[in-house]
Amino acid sequence: PNLASPLAIEVEASNGASDYGNKFGEPVVAGFTRAFGQRLPSGARYEYLKPIMFSAGVGHMDALHAAKADPEEGMWVVKIGGPAYRIGMGGGAASSVLSGDNDAALDFNAVQRGDAEMENKMNRLMRACVELGARNPIVSVHDQGAGGNGNVLKEIVDPLGARYELRDIKAGDATLSVKELWGAEYQENNGLLVRPEDRELLEAMAAREKCPVSFVGRVTADGRVVVHDARDGTTPFDLPLSLVLGKMPQKTFDMQRVAEPTAPLALPEGLTCAAALERVLRLVSVGSK
Repeated sequence: PNLASPLAIEVEASNGASDYGNKFGEPVVAGFTRAFGQRLPSGARYEYLKPIMFSAGVGHMDALHAAKADPEEGMWVVKIGGPAYRIGMGGGAASSVLSGDNDAALDFNAVQRGDAEMENKMNRLMRACVELGARNPIVSVHDQGAGGNGNVLKEIVDPLGARYELRDIKAGDATLSVKELWGAEYQENNGLLVRPEDRELLEAMAAREKCPVSFVGRVTADGRVVVHDARDGTTPFDLPLSLVLGKMPQKTFDMQRVAEPTAPLALPEGLTCAAALERVLRLVSVGSK
């Protein structure tokens, strides 16, 4: 009831991917789409409610930069890219619940909004860093996704910990709450570890590429992530990494296989090559190229 039609999803998803790629400056060169619907001999019908559209690009990297280095006490934790907005709130979690369980406001806030211009600026800064070869100031990098700063800024300093100043995170909206600054999954943003002696180099390259850069915290060695809010002097987050990133108890799923009777393949009488080709090309995963 609260879904766009499969055709609208396919058309708009394809248009959106191409539009973003064109604005970013990289064509969509890989991807696929999938849909499924079938009536089984038992009478049951299995079908996707929504089709899947996946797009991708192709890149390369120097083997010199293939492995991240470990965090060290005193390193800067840096955010590069666009400012925080009230978007992607609960996105990773909202996309995993049953459709219809969310209200429209949560669904809307969870949806990402792409900014290809900012992505281009951030990508140019990343490229400038890696093209320095052994002088690359990036010690470690973490793309921002589900969980926003609350995920990136914990994982990138594991297991040492860090202390952050919340108000050093650039915000594009002055009305953002503490939870939104810490948890919004706004895109076009990366977290980096940078040694203190490389700060000026990174700032100079960021200024050249007009890419926002924020030095939001320092790596500690107490195993905790502490977030301080200079606006009111509070500490909204202070937890040991072992508690939030430690090994979670393994879940046990008790499942039984249900036998589903299938019918043997039976080709229609008098099937021609042209008719077979037409049927196969009607499959969106085949004929969508």
